[in-house]
Amino acid sequence: MKVIKPFGPTIGITKLTKTTVTKLNRFSEKVVSNSGLTKKYDFDSQLIGSMKQQFRVPQKVLKSGIENVIKKSIKDYYKQTLDIKVKKIRIDKVWIVSQYAGDFNPPHLHRGNISGVGYLKIPFSIKNNKEKDLAGLISFFDGRVSLPRNSPPLVKHRETFKPKVGDFYIFPAFLMHEVHPFRGEGERRCFSFNAFVDA
Repeated sequence: MKVIKPFGPTIGITKLTKTTVTKLNRFSEKVVSNSGLTKKYDFDSQLIGSMKQQFRVPQKVLKSGIENVIKKSIKDYYKQTLDIKVKKIRIDKVWIVSQYAGDFNPPHLHRGNISGVGYLKIPFSIKNNKEKDLAGLISFFDGRVSLPRNSPPLVKHRETFKPKVGDFYIFPAFLMHEVHPFRGEGERRCFSFNAFVDA
């Protein structure tokens, strides 16, 4: 039997270079250690999550090579999933999320055509499987739950990933996702972006 997947969004998974992770972490450390910069780049009011700190990444940092990494990943995603060559990409927003014990991001979607999340720092408790259940993980979900409820599901509607430093996920901006709270010490740090694509 041949099984095809004609419906549903696709998630692209790639890796960030160590240089990209280092650049974004350096910027993050600079912001969190300086109250003036924390205030200047604060992005919390624009985002839905219940997080300790969320701040935007300015153009100066993006132009240091980060923007090129994002654009290349978007182009690769469109080529791999739809065999489409992208004509133009406009990155709308890029921001960093610092998540600590108890913080979470409820189910939400993004603006634009395409979004992504890249991981910069992961607490020991998540890395070493000391958390319970979904704690610290990211879940994407789409589609319907099979009915009746007691029958085997014919439609998979949720995919959950354990974040690792350097992992970079690209996905349609409309794809619902959530970040589960964790209990351990330390920071779970990632960056996200929204972009508009002309393909």
